[in-house]
Amino acid sequence: MSDTPKQPDDLSPELAADMAENAETATEDDPMLLLRVDLARCQQELADAKHAALRAHADFDNFRKRMRAERDAEFARGSDRVLSDLLPVLDDFERALAAQQNVPGAAEALQLGVEMIYRRLVQLLERYSITAMEVEGKPFDPKYHDAVTSVTTDAVPEHTIVADLQRGYMKNGDVFRPARVAVAVPPNDAA
Repeated sequence: MSDTPKQPDDLSPELAADMAENAETATEDDPMLLLRVDLARCQQELADAKHAALRAHADFDNFRKRMRAERDAEFARGSDRVLSDLLPVLDDFERALAAQQNVPGAAEALQLGVEMIYRRLVQLLERYSITAMEVEGKPFDPKYHDAVTSVTTDAVPEHTIVADLQRGYMKNGDVFRPARVAVAVPPNDAA
């Protein structure tokens, strides 16, 4: 039996290595051996390149999965911080509700408790750079306000905000939630 394969596809890496050693001693008299050695070398390079490409793809896929998991974990930690900051406000609500049961003057105690909770919530929002908009008496601006109704009046200029129906908030100079407002219209424009 001959060590030389009949077909180029029959070359194994071990055989290619043997052929490469023989190629150093081969002469120009055996061009077929030189071609088979070159073929074996090219096949080995192709196999190495395929392996490297598969490994790079797997590494990138693992990186993408790791980044997604880290992003989700960071989002959860951020949400946990906000929720943790809200717990004392919940405690204040519980104390306010408990104070009004079976106590003379409960309405005043409840009023004080709700005011305390409101102040704490405002402070919490300010800690996250969220501030309330002051809109009454100002001109309507669709970038900052949502007009939900109109009020017929000639007491203020047209398109002036006459009522803040739901407070709007800003965060770092940007609209966090637009204010829902009632806007003045002159009597003759009323529908």
